[in-house]
Amino acid sequence: MKTNELRDLVISAVLLAVAFGIALSGGFFPSLPDRSDLLRAMLMALVGVSLGFVLHEMGHRFLARRFGCHAEYVMWPAGLIIALVGSLIGIVFAAPGAVVIHPQRDALGEVALTKERLGLISIAGPVMNISLALVFLVLYLAKPYLLFSLGAQVNSWLAVFNLIPLGPFDGAKILEWNKAAWGLVLVIGIGLFIFQMIYLR
Repeated sequence: MKTNELRDLVISAVLLAVAFGIALSGGFFPSLPDRSDLLRAMLMALVGVSLGFVLHEMGHRFLARRFGCHAEYVMWPAGLIIALVGSLIGIVFAAPGAVVIHPQRDALGEVALTKERLGLISIAGPVMNISLALVFLVLYLAKPYLLFSLGAQVNSWLAVFNLIPLGPFDGAKILEWNKAAWGLVLVIGIGLFIFQMIYLR
């Protein structure tokens, strides 16, 4: 992992935890939250949210590199600023950055990144979030801690959100590759999210 990539990942993960921690504490308006509560919320967000973000991006990165592409996470400072500003009113729209993929050419000079491979790379992120959500759900069923319910709900939501079949979202590339795969992962993500919203407290 390159130094800049590690730096970008750490900064993004920490600022995401700060943003979600502020939002979970109700933001800074209309009242300033207790500092100890804010710190606890940030620590929970670091595990429940930032871990999901890192694994999501590393899922893309790992598969892209397996297919012979150059792939590296690049931070988007403006997206992190938006997340921090939104958190002040209790809302987080997070777009901290993305894995930038540069296809390599084979011996014949052809680009190695096919539509199928791009779809598989794209689906790796949401699958990581669904897997992590299931881990948190099992942990919650064993020990009903708020941290586990937060991790389960946020990661199932991240999976569904990234499956939106528009623009730069993972869902657009997955749908173009394989509609059945997109539909299956979407149904699992939505089902998991609804289940948790109903049964987790």
